[in-house]
Amino acid sequence: MGSECTRKREQGQSDSEHRSGFREKMVLVGFVPGTQVAYLRAFDRFEAKLDRKTAMTASARDARRYLSRLKQSGASNTIYSHAAAALRFFFEEVRGMAWKPISHLQKRMVEDMCLRGFSNRTQDSYVRSVTGLACHYNRSPDLLSDEEIRSYFVHLTCERKLARPTVTIALCGIKFLYVHTLRRDWSVTGVPVPKREKFLPVILSREEVHAILSEIRIVRHSACLGLIYACGLRLGEGCSVRITDIDRARGMLHVRGKGSKDRYVPLPPSIMPLLGKCWLAHRNPTWLFPWVGRGRDGRRGELSDRHVPIASVQQVFRKAYRETGISKKVSVHSLRHAYATHLLEAGVSLRQIQVWLGHSSPTMTAHYARLTKHSTDAAGKILADLMDDMSHLGK
Repeated sequence: MGSECTRKREQGQSDSEHRSGFREKMVLVGFVPGTQVAYLRAFDRFEAKLDRKTAMTASARDARRYLSRLKQSGASNTIYSHAAAALRFFFEEVRGMAWKPISHLQKRMVEDMCLRGFSNRTQDSYVRSVTGLACHYNRSPDLLSDEEIRSYFVHLTCERKLARPTVTIALCGIKFLYVHTLRRDWSVTGVPVPKREKFLPVILSREEVHAILSEIRIVRHSACLGLIYACGLRLGEGCSVRITDIDRARGMLHVRGKGSKDRYVPLPPSIMPLLGKCWLAHRNPTWLFPWVGRGRDGRRGELSDRHVPIASVQQVFRKAYRETGISKKVSVHSLRHAYATHLLEAGVSLRQIQVWLGHSSPTMTAHYARLTKHSTDAAGKILADLMDDMSHLGK
């Protein structure tokens, strides 16, 4: 009964172009109908798990990571073998890409990162960093000497002149491999952590924030960016708010923060009508801001199983920001900076702001004290009084 329903549901789905190409290739090769059905079912499951990608834009690393998770979830050998064979066939025969098996060293490194709860983005960044090191010397990283590792970072910093954040990510990824996977003493390499650059963020005034948000016409985007400012959220936190995260009785929002650090922040009553209007437009049972209008699972908001793409919200903000004519160089994250600064100017304590922002250290929040208009105006007045006697110079 269950398999019959699944088959009918698959037949009812409108095939995407790449799915049709996958089917045609299997027919051309001579796969029996049973194998075609099993491979298409495995292909659909893989594509449903992709975040902001399709099967044509996904990388082989995405596919291997999916297979790894499928095996860890306890899937049967039959389901796993069908998925592995289907994805390899799709990448090699349909997309013309080489399906290179993951090396034992990379597999061990990924497992070590999974054990420590690293996010997918962190895992991809770390693997990419180690791959860059291996490609630079055309050798496996476990065969490199400490001096060669040091020379590689000299190459990144002094020759290629990469930005500090880029070098730091490479350092963290490569250091993780040698310290945690290969169990080597990193201090011997003599590679220091790049000096942290101290840039003060650009702060939007309340009038500028309202001007930008007023330019947004689509309800779900207006509600998402409005919530980011009203609660001081990071972009990813705002896009991934679930319906169950809103506690109307207490007026609080449950935030699933960066690094798996949850927190509660006050939910202003003034934002609730906009959030309600947003939900009534799609009635998705899971996401407050679902992915609408893209892909097989995003054509109808109430059926989408993914939240709104981060890139979409960024594009909407940039467009609204340009239309206001504001000359400051800002991004979505500037709304979070504005939230903290405006609270501080209104008299909220730094400690409370730290809790609401989810900062682990008070020093991360303390720099907002230098950005408040009250403090700069007061300091400016004192400076003007001290330098008042300079007016007679040059006369």
